[in-house]
Amino acid sequence: MLLLFSKFYAKCYQSKILLKGNTVFKSVFKSELERNSVKKWQKIWNQTTKGSITKAFFSRVEERLSMKLYTNQALTTILMGHGNIKAYLYRFNIIDSPTCPCSKDDQHIDHLICECELLKPQRDMLRFSVSKKDNWPTSKYKLISNHFKALKIFTNQIPYDSLG
Repeated sequence: MLLLFSKFYAKCYQSKILLKGNTVFKSVFKSELERNSVKKWQKIWNQTTKGSITKAFFSRVEERLSMKLYTNQALTTILMGHGNIKAYLYRFNIIDSPTCPCSKDDQHIDHLICECELLKPQRDMLRFSVSKKDNWPTSKYKLISNHFKALKIFTNQIPYDSLG
């Protein structure tokens, strides 16, 4: 932290900005620290091979941090691919098969959002809402950034207990 502050202070001094006496404004230092943290986080986010489902919804850390998302268990399950989803449970040998009760495919996030026959009424409402602005199917990024309210309604209507 001290090293980061020293580098920042030197940068400010060289550019002759943000200095008043010999004091760097606290708010400016905080902003610079946050900006650098987000930049480092984005670099790590880009390099990791984990979190592919979440990355499809949120490719840029800065954009995600600026969103006002009020989440719950159902939405988090879809955004992360963790929870009471057969493909996830099968991956950890908790259940014997990843196949969805609709028997069309393995039960994974894309299947639930776009294909599962058991969720057709809920998906039709989501599709109707999305189709006002975008083509269906749309990307996960567009679902979260342009159609958050409709996505949240959809996820809240998924009967995870009866799909398991």
